Amino acid sequence: MPLLLGLLLVLTLAPGLARAAEGARWSVRDQDDNRWSLRIFAQPDPAYPSGDRLRLSALTPGIAVDHARPLLISDGTGGAWTLANRSEELVAPGGGALPEGSAQFDMADLLPRPSEALPLALTLPLSGEASALLVLGPAETEALHGLRNPAATAQEG
Repeated sequence: MPLLLGLLLVLTLAPGLARAAEGARWSVRDQDDNRWSLRIFAQPDPAYPSGDRLRLSALTPGIAVDHARPLLISDGTGGAWTLANRSEELVAPGGGALPEGSAQFDMADLLPRPSEALPLALTLPLSGEASALLVLGPAETEALHGLRNPAATAQEG
């Protein structure tokens, strides 16, 4: 009976646990040991399209990201995703210059969701032709895997 009760509790709480990852922040390092803040959240500004976003912000001074190119994600086994750059959402519409060290990406194309068992590599475009390579740990990968499927959410509503 305790096992059944535990299973029922997990099934009841699981959707909330996936959503709890939203808004969480992690600190990750790139191939050059630069520190980055990674944040996953639902776009709160009604001036922009709704949906989940991934934001990367340099914690190491002097890094400039490319606000036009997409974020590339790969899992090392052939899985690859391209997330559209939504850095314009970092400021209010018509609100001025974009922050040099931050970029934001639309997670709508992260389908099918990556496996929570495989590490993910993010290739973040930097100014010029450079890029930063960030390898996510288990917590960050699980958060990306656990996000709700936007197509399923649209069908439910």
